[in-house]
Amino acid sequence: MEDQKRHCWECLRRSLVCDFTRPQFNACIYPDLLPINDLESNSLAVTFYRYRGLVIQSLRSDINEGQKRTGDAVLAGIITLLLIDAQQGTSPHWQCHIEGLQKLIMLRGGIRSLARLASLAPLLHCFVFVAVIGNTSSPASHLATTTLRLEETDFILEEFGNGVFDFQMCPKPLFAEIIRINHLRVRAWKQDLARLEDLAQEAYTVLSRIDIFSPEQWADSKPLSKEDWWIVGKSYQAAVSLYGILSLQSLSVLRLTPLLRASCTTHGQLLQKLLREALSSPRIKRFTLWQLVVLGVQAVNGVAGMRAFVREHLPEMSRHIGSYVPLTAKAVLEKFWASGETRWDACFDKPYTVVTQIAVDLSRLNQ
Repeated sequence: MEDQKRHCWECLRRSLVCDFTRPQFNACIYPDLLPINDLESNSLAVTFYRYRGLVIQSLRSDINEGQKRTGDAVLAGIITLLLIDAQQGTSPHWQCHIEGLQKLIMLRGGIRSLARLASLAPLLHCFVFVAVIGNTSSPASHLATTTLRLEETDFILEEFGNGVFDFQMCPKPLFAEIIRINHLRVRAWKQDLARLEDLAQEAYTVLSRIDIFSPEQWADSKPLSKEDWWIVGKSYQAAVSLYGILSLQSLSVLRLTPLLRASCTTHGQLLQKLLREALSSPRIKRFTLWQLVVLGVQAVNGVAGMRAFVREHLPEMSRHIGSYVPLTAKAVLEKFWASGETRWDACFDKPYTVVTQIAVDLSRLNQ
């Protein structure tokens, strides 16, 4: 009897090599990928990709029709695909979705115009969050077309940052600094070395604002679970500081000074301590993935215990949130640790996403 056809889940997940409706092979040609599984065990995945293809086909049809191109349904469809592809971890398509959304938003008058429509608020909020956090884990050379306009930052934060869990519990002032750091990275990548001194002054101003942020006051403004809010706020403060220093040193905006090296060491040790507490709490565990990945980048600086901590908790995070993203982050970090490199942009040598959101509220969408 002919051997039962077998199918590699990794190829199916990446939509590579395999024709998953008619698999023509018994073994995957990629020896470094995941073990192969029976095709029958992947029936749900087969159905998922089939429906994903139908969604893409439908969206393509609507986009080609001028009347439907700027409709709410198209925005919702692309954002849904954005979240789907973001959860694949290694999928490069998420940035294409962001760029497409930016163009559609501009066709409808810009984000300020759309923000007046309550039905679109969850969609726009999701778009902003994925774009901003996705830029942190992408090389500076890939940020130019996906960076939100800096002059709209205050408006975006005021319009979309007033919910209790907006921006994955990241405090609004710190989320604003992440956006500013992203913009500094873009400008540094475009400018010559002779003009980086001006950017350095801006960078130090950003770091000063991060340092004076008060997690205590922020947590006190919350109605319940103030200790949880303090842990999350404090962990974001340490992680944003590390992101600012490490990513801007990678582009020579900030120099590798003993003072900044000591600052990174202090922030890293504090962040690991805070994450140890946060990861033991089911209430706030899912809101710590980005901070954990930032800690992983800092861990390249010869801290074996810190690397072990990150390596242990990323698979746990994957199981907890039901997403492949933490496993992708683990693979990226382990490759970085073994590379001999220490620069932020050497870790994220292509665009990745480090977001845990898997769905968006469409209940208010106009049908």
